Amino acid sequence: MNKMDKVKTSEDYVKALKKLKPNVITDKLLTKPYENEDIIKGMNVVSTCYNYAKDPEYSELMTADSSLSGNRVNRYNYIPRTKDDLRKRIKMVHALARETICAQRCVGGDALWALYIGTFQLDKSNKGKTNYHKRLKKYLEYVQDNDIAPAGAVTDAKGDRSISPADQEDKDTYVHIVKKTDDGIYVSGIKTPITMSIYAEELIVMPSMQLSENDKSCAVSFAIQADAEGIERYALGPEIKTLEGEHAPTHGRKYLNKEGMIIFNNVFVPNERIFQCEEHRYGAIYANLFATLHRFSYLACKPALYDIMTGAAMLISDFNGTKGEYFLSNTAEKIFQIAKPAILSRGMAKAAIEESTITESGAILPDEVFTNMGKYMATDNFPNAVSVLQDMSGSLPVNLPYEGVLKDKKYNEKVEKLFKRKKGITPEQHYKLNEFIRVLVASSEGGLLQFGSKHGGGNKEAEKVAIYGNNLRHMFQCKKLVKEIVFNSN
Repeated sequence: MNKMDKVKTSEDYVKALKKLKPNVITDKLLTKPYENEDIIKGMNVVSTCYNYAKDPEYSELMTADSSLSGNRVNRYNYIPRTKDDLRKRIKMVHALARETICAQRCVGGDALWALYIGTFQLDKSNKGKTNYHKRLKKYLEYVQDNDIAPAGAVTDAKGDRSISPADQEDKDTYVHIVKKTDDGIYVSGIKTPITMSIYAEELIVMPSMQLSENDKSCAVSFAIQADAEGIERYALGPEIKTLEGEHAPTHGRKYLNKEGMIIFNNVFVPNERIFQCEEHRYGAIYANLFATLHRFSYLACKPALYDIMTGAAMLISDFNGTKGEYFLSNTAEKIFQIAKPAILSRGMAKAAIEESTITESGAILPDEVFTNMGKYMATDNFPNAVSVLQDMSGSLPVNLPYEGVLKDKKYNEKVEKLFKRKKGITPEQHYKLNEFIRVLVASSEGGLLQFGSKHGGGNKEAEKVAIYGNNLRHMFQCKKLVKEIVFNSN
């Protein structure tokens, strides 16, 4: 088999998007969505993975040989099969997140990974009467050979959380099957908020929760082109304020994380792109597989974000001359509070890799307890890390003057007095660092990071359920051990 390089450039990615029929909506339909300033910044985030794949320094990390075709493909579209694959995937996401904060491609890649395992299990459960896994592999090879960056659409609007999907007054609060034909299915409903969905070529749809037989119309998984007839994609935010100033950080001037809402209006999905159709028992299995794999990705991006926050805390302490100890206030202890969760998450990632298992599909699965615990700790510590960085920064990040006055001779001498701190630090350096901290912890973008930390990949309660459920056997063994110690000891 002759190996071919199927890794495309970021320019190819942008060209592919521009060929799509317009269906992206802000407050109106955008006839040229990929000329919108905020959307371009989101595209720049995704483009980074293409640029890194072509960079000799990162190409080995960013690419792999497909087990399907043998071709060289983007690692995001590669299904991990070994512990070394898991290590490289973690390093890949971490490297991208250190530049872009959120690499965004993880959701689509994790959806492919989850479906690779899940479709194999579902076909086996159906005793070979279905061929979902074969369909998935064919679709995967298409994605690999065209180096497509798909978006993973998992979360439904959900409506009234106290009742089931089948009992909702408006059925479209969940994506569901409207009609089945010999050639495929028609689906309607809402998925939101879906990362990078407004600048993706393909959408991969999966169930978001456990489903009963009454809810079987919602037990549907499929792939669809993002501009298929009946699909509308709404940019969410609303209107994250773009950063254009000379002293604004790269994240804002160049990169922006934009979420989207996808509305399916009686959309036709052909049979060859359907990977689950009314098998309600697999709603939870698919959702849980995705959750584990996506939380594993968080064990790469969250340490990167904590690293950035740690560096910002150390640097602002240097700039302000507050490195020493105060009465009842230790700067080193504060910095430790930010750095600690990064270390914990990296440790849990290593444990999840070490205790991983090879599934019957041939794909590897990180340990569910260590993965969920790592994500839980990363989430649990994030509000405190934000608070500590705000504390160490003082009020300046949210009280910066308009940067134009720094250049205006009439005002700059007076305004520069605001930035008089440690000798040798220029007003421009102070401005840039404080503006960067504002973006991280006191802006619309910072708010998105905080909400994403809580809800991305599922909230803390869902993580605790996964930890408890997968650790229950061990917990009963602990109970048995104590009974032995207390009641049967001589």
